[in-house]
Amino acid sequence: MVDELELLKKDWKKQEGSLPKFSREDIYPMLLKKSSSIIKWILIISIIEFAFWIILNLVLEQKDSNAAFEKKVGIETVDTVLLAINYAALIYFIIRFYLNYKAIQSTDNAKVLMKTILKARNTVKQYIWFNVSFIFVGSIVVFLIAYYNDPTTFDITSPIMLVLTLLIVMGILIGILLLVYRLIYGRLTRRLKSNYEQLKKLEV
Repeated sequence: MVDELELLKKDWKKQEGSLPKFSREDIYPMLLKKSSSIIKWILIISIIEFAFWIILNLVLEQKDSNAAFEKKVGIETVDTVLLAINYAALIYFIIRFYLNYKAIQSTDNAKVLMKTILKARNTVKQYIWFNVSFIFVGSIVVFLIAYYNDPTTFDITSPIMLVLTLLIVMGILIGILLLVYRLIYGRLTRRLKSNYEQLKKLEV
Protein backbone atom coordinates (compact mmCIF):
# COMPACT_ATOMS: atom_id res chain seq x y z
CA MET A 1 0.00 0.00 0.00
CA VAL A 2 2.83 2.39 0.95
CA ASP A 3 4.72 1.55 -2.22
CA GLU A 4 1.64 2.30 -4.32
CA LEU A 5 1.22 5.66 -2.57
CA GLU A 6 4.85 6.58 -3.21
CA LEU A 7 4.48 5.63 -6.86
CA LEU A 8 1.41 7.84 -7.13
CA LYS A 9 3.28 10.76 -5.57
CA LYS A 10 6.20 10.34 -7.96
CA ASP A 11 3.82 10.13 -10.91
CA TRP A 12 2.04 13.30 -9.76
CA LYS A 13 5.35 15.16 -9.45
CA LYS A 14 6.25 14.12 -12.98
CA GLN A 15 2.90 15.43 -14.23
CA GLU A 16 3.43 18.71 -12.37
CA GLY A 17 6.76 19.09 -14.08
CA SER A 18 5.17 18.65 -17.49
CA LEU A 19 2.48 21.30 -16.86
CA PRO A 20 3.10 24.75 -18.40
CA LYS A 21 4.36 27.38 -15.95
CA PHE A 22 3.12 30.94 -16.35
CA SER A 23 5.15 33.97 -15.40
CA ARG A 24 3.80 37.23 -13.95
CA GLU A 25 3.98 38.74 -17.44
CA ASP A 26 1.81 35.90 -18.79
CA ILE A 27 -0.80 36.03 -16.02
CA TYR A 28 -1.39 39.80 -15.96
CA PRO A 29 -2.78 40.09 -19.54
CA MET A 30 -5.08 37.13 -18.87
CA LEU A 31 -6.45 38.72 -15.70
CA LEU A 32 -6.81 42.05 -17.50
CA LYS A 33 -8.78 40.42 -20.31
CA LYS A 34 -11.01 38.50 -17.88
CA SER A 35 -11.70 41.60 -15.76
CA SER A 36 -12.43 43.71 -18.83
CA SER A 37 -14.89 41.07 -20.07
CA ILE A 38 -16.67 40.93 -16.68
CA ILE A 39 -17.07 44.72 -16.49
CA LYS A 40 -18.33 44.75 -20.07
CA TRP A 41 -21.02 42.24 -19.12
CA ILE A 42 -21.98 44.37 -16.11
CA LEU A 43 -22.41 47.31 -18.50
CA ILE A 44 -24.47 45.25 -20.98
CA ILE A 45 -26.74 43.83 -18.26
CA SER A 46 -27.35 47.28 -16.77
CA ILE A 47 -28.37 48.59 -20.22
CA ILE A 48 -30.72 45.63 -20.68
CA GLU A 49 -32.21 46.32 -17.24
CA PHE A 50 -32.67 50.00 -18.14
CA ALA A 51 -34.47 48.99 -21.36
CA PHE A 52 -36.64 46.53 -19.38
CA TRP A 53 -37.88 49.24 -16.99
CA ILE A 54 -38.64 51.60 -19.89
CA ILE A 55 -40.61 48.92 -21.75
CA LEU A 56 -42.46 47.92 -18.57
CA ASN A 57 -43.41 51.53 -17.90
CA LEU A 58 -44.60 52.03 -21.50
CA VAL A 59 -46.74 48.89 -21.26
CA LEU A 60 -48.31 50.07 -17.99
CA GLU A 61 -48.97 53.52 -19.42
CA GLN A 62 -50.95 51.97 -22.28
CA LYS A 63 -53.38 50.39 -19.82
CA ASP A 64 -56.38 52.61 -19.14
CA SER A 65 -56.98 50.92 -15.79
CA ASN A 66 -53.52 51.90 -14.56
CA ALA A 67 -53.95 55.54 -15.65
CA ALA A 68 -57.41 55.65 -14.05
CA PHE A 69 -56.06 54.26 -10.77
CA GLU A 70 -53.24 56.84 -10.65
CA LYS A 71 -55.72 59.65 -11.27
CA LYS A 72 -58.17 58.33 -8.68
CA VAL A 73 -55.62 58.17 -5.85
CA GLY A 74 -53.74 61.30 -6.96
CA ILE A 75 -50.30 59.80 -7.56
CA GLU A 76 -49.80 60.95 -11.15
CA THR A 77 -47.32 63.70 -10.23
CA VAL A 78 -45.35 61.70 -7.67
CA ASP A 79 -45.21 58.74 -10.06
CA THR A 80 -43.75 60.96 -12.80
CA VAL A 81 -41.18 62.45 -10.39
CA LEU A 82 -40.11 59.02 -9.09
CA LEU A 83 -39.86 57.71 -12.65
CA ALA A 84 -37.65 60.65 -13.66
CA ILE A 85 -35.38 60.10 -10.63
CA ASN A 86 -35.13 56.39 -11.40
CA TYR A 87 -34.23 56.96 -15.06
CA ALA A 88 -31.67 59.63 -14.14
CA ALA A 89 -30.05 57.30 -11.59
CA LEU A 90 -29.97 54.38 -14.04
CA ILE A 91 -28.33 56.57 -16.71
CA TYR A 92 -25.81 57.80 -14.10
CA PHE A 93 -24.83 54.24 -13.15
CA ILE A 94 -24.65 53.11 -16.78
CA ILE A 95 -22.20 55.97 -17.42
CA ARG A 96 -20.15 54.89 -14.40
CA PHE A 97 -20.10 51.28 -15.60
CA TYR A 98 -18.97 52.50 -19.02
CA LEU A 99 -16.20 54.65 -17.50
CA ASN A 100 -15.03 51.66 -15.43
CA TYR A 101 -14.94 49.57 -18.60
CA LYS A 102 -12.92 52.20 -20.49
CA ALA A 103 -10.57 52.63 -17.53
CA ILE A 104 -9.80 48.93 -17.31
CA GLN A 105 -9.18 48.72 -21.05
CA SER A 106 -6.52 51.42 -20.91
CA THR A 107 -4.78 49.98 -17.84
CA ASP A 108 -1.27 48.59 -18.19
CA ASN A 109 -0.31 48.50 -14.51
CA ALA A 110 -1.26 45.81 -11.99
CA LYS A 111 -1.85 48.24 -9.11
CA VAL A 112 -4.04 50.47 -11.26
CA LEU A 113 -5.97 47.40 -12.42
CA MET A 114 -6.54 46.38 -8.80
CA LYS A 115 -7.89 49.84 -7.98
CA THR A 116 -10.14 49.75 -11.04
CA ILE A 117 -11.52 46.34 -10.04
CA LEU A 118 -12.29 47.60 -6.52
CA LYS A 119 -13.94 50.69 -7.98
CA ALA A 120 -16.06 48.57 -10.34
CA ARG A 121 -17.20 46.30 -7.49
CA ASN A 122 -18.11 49.30 -5.33
CA THR A 123 -20.09 50.81 -8.21
CA VAL A 124 -22.11 47.59 -8.55
CA LYS A 125 -22.80 47.52 -4.79
CA GLN A 126 -23.93 51.16 -4.85
CA TYR A 127 -26.16 50.42 -7.84
CA ILE A 128 -27.83 47.48 -6.11
CA TRP A 129 -28.41 49.31 -2.83
CA PHE A 130 -29.73 52.39 -4.61
CA ASN A 131 -32.29 50.30 -6.51
CA VAL A 132 -33.41 48.46 -3.37
CA SER A 133 -33.62 51.66 -1.29
CA PHE A 134 -35.38 53.57 -4.07
CA ILE A 135 -38.02 50.88 -4.56
CA PHE A 136 -38.63 50.67 -0.80
CA VAL A 137 -38.87 54.43 -0.17
CA GLY A 138 -40.72 55.15 -3.43
CA SER A 139 -43.33 52.48 -2.74
CA ILE A 140 -43.96 53.76 0.79
CA VAL A 141 -44.40 57.33 -0.52
CA VAL A 142 -46.84 56.19 -3.23
CA PHE A 143 -48.86 54.01 -0.85
CA LEU A 144 -49.11 56.73 1.81
CA ILE A 145 -50.19 59.40 -0.71
CA ALA A 146 -52.73 57.02 -2.25
CA TYR A 147 -54.11 56.09 1.18
CA TYR A 148 -54.29 59.74 2.24
CA ASN A 149 -56.16 60.76 -0.92
CA ASP A 150 -58.51 57.77 -0.93
CA PRO A 151 -58.48 55.52 2.19
CA THR A 152 -60.91 53.07 0.54
CA THR A 153 -58.44 52.26 -2.26
CA PHE A 154 -56.81 49.31 -0.52
CA ASP A 155 -59.93 48.05 1.25
CA ILE A 156 -58.05 48.14 4.56
CA THR A 157 -59.70 50.10 7.38
CA SER A 158 -56.78 49.98 9.84
CA PRO A 159 -53.63 52.04 9.08
CA ILE A 160 -51.60 49.47 11.04
CA MET A 161 -52.83 46.67 8.78
CA LEU A 162 -51.97 48.82 5.76
CA VAL A 163 -48.41 49.31 7.02
CA LEU A 164 -48.01 45.59 7.80
CA THR A 165 -49.38 44.60 4.39
CA LEU A 166 -47.08 47.11 2.70
CA LEU A 167 -44.02 45.84 4.60
CA ILE A 168 -44.82 42.21 3.74
CA VAL A 169 -45.34 42.98 0.04
CA MET A 170 -42.20 45.13 -0.10
CA GLY A 171 -40.21 42.47 1.76
CA ILE A 172 -41.19 39.84 -0.82
CA LEU A 173 -40.47 42.12 -3.81
CA ILE A 174 -37.12 43.30 -2.44
CA GLY A 175 -36.18 39.72 -1.55
CA ILE A 176 -36.85 38.62 -5.14
CA LEU A 177 -34.91 41.62 -6.49
CA LEU A 178 -31.92 40.91 -4.24
CA LEU A 179 -31.97 37.25 -5.28
CA VAL A 180 -31.92 38.21 -8.97
CA TYR A 181 -29.13 40.73 -8.38
CA ARG A 182 -27.16 38.16 -6.39
CA LEU A 183 -27.46 35.60 -9.20
CA ILE A 184 -26.44 38.09 -11.90
CA TYR A 185 -24.31 40.91 -10.49
CA GLY A 186 -23.17 38.90 -7.46
CA ARG A 187 -21.69 36.20 -9.69
CA LEU A 188 -19.81 38.78 -11.76
CA THR A 189 -18.48 40.69 -8.75
CA ARG A 190 -17.26 37.45 -7.16
CA ARG A 191 -15.27 36.77 -10.31
CA LEU A 192 -13.84 40.28 -10.12
CA LYS A 193 -12.87 39.64 -6.50
CA SER A 194 -11.12 36.42 -7.54
CA ASN A 195 -9.14 38.35 -10.17
CA TYR A 196 -8.26 40.98 -7.57
CA GLU A 197 -6.94 38.32 -5.17
CA GLN A 198 -4.80 36.80 -7.92
CA LEU A 199 -3.38 40.23 -8.78
CA LYS A 200 -2.66 40.80 -5.10
CA LYS A 201 -0.59 37.61 -5.02
CA LEU A 202 1.38 38.77 -8.06
CA GLU A 203 2.24 42.03 -6.30
CA VAL A 204 3.58 40.26 -3.19
